[in-house]
Amino acid sequence: MATSAADLLIRRLKEYGVRVIFGYPGGQTTPIYDALAREPAIRHVLARDEQAATFMADGYARATGKPGVALAVCGPGVLNAATPLLTAFSDSIPLLLISGQVPSRDPRSGYYHENNQLAACGTFTKECVRVEQPDQLLGELDRVWGTLTEGRPGPILFEALGAVLRAPLTQTPPLLPTNIMPRFPAVRDVEALARLVAGWRKPLILAGGGVVSAGAGRVLADVAERLGAPVFHTLMGKSALSYDHPLAAGLPWRRGTSDATDMGPLMSPLFADADGLLAIGCRFSQVATGTWALKPPASLAQIDVDAGEFGRHYPATLGVHADARLTLEALLERLPEKKRPSWAAADAKREPWKLAGMDLCAAMRRALPRDAIAVADVTQLAYRMLVEFPVYEPRTFLHPAGAVSMGFGIPAALGAKVAFPQRTVIAVAGDGCFQMCGMELATAVQEKLPIIVVVVNDGSLTLIKAIQARRYENRFLGVDILNPDFGLFARAFGVRHWLADTEATFETAVREAVGNGETALVELRLQV
Repeated sequence: MATSAADLLIRRLKEYGVRVIFGYPGGQTTPIYDALAREPAIRHVLARDEQAATFMADGYARATGKPGVALAVCGPGVLNAATPLLTAFSDSIPLLLISGQVPSRDPRSGYYHENNQLAACGTFTKECVRVEQPDQLLGELDRVWGTLTEGRPGPILFEALGAVLRAPLTQTPPLLPTNIMPRFPAVRDVEALARLVAGWRKPLILAGGGVVSAGAGRVLADVAERLGAPVFHTLMGKSALSYDHPLAAGLPWRRGTSDATDMGPLMSPLFADADGLLAIGCRFSQVATGTWALKPPASLAQIDVDAGEFGRHYPATLGVHADARLTLEALLERLPEKKRPSWAAADAKREPWKLAGMDLCAAMRRALPRDAIAVADVTQLAYRMLVEFPVYEPRTFLHPAGAVSMGFGIPAALGAKVAFPQRTVIAVAGDGCFQMCGMELATAVQEKLPIIVVVVNDGSLTLIKAIQARRYENRFLGVDILNPDFGLFARAFGVRHWLADTEATFETAVREAVGNGETALVELRLQV
């Protein structure tokens, strides 16, 4: 059988270590599907639409740190995947979306699936690539594969004409290019950083997603212990330091408002007391800072692979443009070996941020294994989880922090489950989110990917309803929703259903779902 360009593409992905591709087939991607059918080393996971497939690839990437790969037909398929591309771009997730393409660049060409998806997706991808000649395909794939994780990670759209994918090739593929090395810090920058932080008597650390991306959790703990610095985290940095580490301080805030405004009084008082802040791989985003109600100390040092973040929201005393792990390792070598005690007293025991009077995060945590992967969609329980849900290992809490994309939860959980089939994976979604992605229960069953889904059933888009109550005198519109019978919905796919309405019944349901070992739907019914 002749080797086509599509065969070489799939073979190259296998050489890069790709073992799963998520997708939904279409006419212009059939050459790739034929190549996949003849490559047993790569599994294809069939989603129910291209948005879900690409969210699955995102969840796989977040859980593993490796690029996720998705397939979508050109035009409507890729534009269905636009929201996941935006989500990955906002949160710096390496994701490769591969598509076919029609022969003409004219958006009124007359070809079915006519489109200009490169222009449409250009503002929320790291790069968009079009391959029009068969002999260009491998070279372009090699180049973009390195680009996915070079510097700030992000998504790439890679399209090739259908004729290119079908073209027979006899060329010998070149050797794999050498791995791109992470960016090392300049010696003078590390020395300046060491001098700066050594002079702080009351230091704080703010860990962002860049710590997780760089695999810098261990050295982060070492640096924090040498400095005696409490470690706060951003939304993307939640798994950077184990919850049970004595210096773990949580989010900068312990309560949130429905639209992240008016949060000045809710910020930790430690920021007002500190004399220095070391921010690592973080963007100082709206939600993490309470719409920039956070006031960092005057002395601010930033470590980031993206120099554009230095001083974007707060004046920076020093910026180190480099990989987080390499910079922290170099900093550690220049700090005194003796550990300092923390300058801040441990938090007094406080009332947890409950939902409907229930401490659901604690109940869920008790029912789950320590290494379980939790995926939080956009729902009021998810925001409690950001504050209250303990996370002990890196990459075990996934959330669409920047784009705030509803419908992320279930497909991202399926992507994580493919990566770690032996781990418990739980997705928490509101009833609005569930109705965007609930058909992926079919994917879970068909692909034998048992996940636990928690759906919060309160009959409304609660976060938006809260804004309407708070700012618009309870003038509610478009926020009350008609839900299906979730038990019947689950049973239609052969999925077991639990109904809970108290903290105790919720914990029991999650515990039983974990022991069940199959895809499960736990419905948490709340009174509005």
